[in-house]
Amino acid sequence: MTPIKTGIIGFGRVAANHLNAMRECGHYDVQMVCDITESRREAAKAEGMQATDQLDVLLGSDVELVLVTTHSSAHYADTLKATAAGKHVLVEKPMALRGPQAEEMVASARENNVSLCVNHNRHYDMDYRRVKSAVQEGLIGDIVSIENRTLGARPAVGYGVQDYNQAWRITAADGGGTLLDFGPHWVEQVIDLMSGQKIVEVFADVRHVKWGDADDLFDITMVFDNGVRARAAKADLSFYTLPYKWVVLGIEATLVGERGGDGDVVIYGEEYEIRRTKAVERHNLHVNIAEHIRNGVDLIIPPQHALRVMQVLEAARQSGESGRSLAVEI
Repeated sequence: MTPIKTGIIGFGRVAANHLNAMRECGHYDVQMVCDITESRREAAKAEGMQATDQLDVLLGSDVELVLVTTHSSAHYADTLKATAAGKHVLVEKPMALRGPQAEEMVASARENNVSLCVNHNRHYDMDYRRVKSAVQEGLIGDIVSIENRTLGARPAVGYGVQDYNQAWRITAADGGGTLLDFGPHWVEQVIDLMSGQKIVEVFADVRHVKWGDADDLFDITMVFDNGVRARAAKADLSFYTLPYKWVVLGIEATLVGERGGDGDVVIYGEEYEIRRTKAVERHNLHVNIAEHIRNGVDLIIPPQHALRVMQVLEAARQSGESGRSLAVEI
């Protein structure tokens, strides 16, 4: 496979992770970085790449794929410029700040005949892979309800490089807040687990309580067309951590996914208890994207799947503001 000529917009910690993964799989030739911070441009040059602070320079080059890893509020505009320039795009989550922006991004990629993929990197978290394996094997019977929930004491400020303002992660105008930070992860997992079912109602509590001026609590209930209720939630103001992340009620048994990335799944039946570590197979998202661009292989995270995540988050925000449930078709 001919390596895909790639450019990066925003060379922070997440971009560096992508760079390592792209180099490791051998399907990418990462040539150029665009970043507004001088020290990050110097870091890119030290990695053997060209660097510029002008996006038009990157988009005017012969790169085929653009990796968008700027802060969340810039994903929408950067992606639209890249797709208009005829570039394939891999954009970090959250795809955008609002649902209608995500719809525009998908439409622009389609109109310009380029690929668009969102990096839902927790699609293959070990805890979720184990839950999915047990559900797919029918160990709990038909699903009745799903809970995918975590608690923490503080937001992820300090995760990125020190060269850039860390406060953006708790600043609403910059796309900060836990709804856009962890909401895409937990909602995406629920939607994937309920593959083939449409969401018909959303009710949510989305609030700012403590950190910065962005939301630090979300609790989303999704109602599916087959009657299943699913809850995706996180709070950044709890000094107690739940002993579990997943609780899935089934007709035949109950599944509990213990806390932690490698936590076991336990199936509780009427007179039995099964502890499992079996998981569905993990695929390499970067390899998948390269094979999609070069050979037309289906994307693991197609645009419509990523769009559904954003539509749920949009409905959750609207529900939180109104205090009412929303009838939807997602």
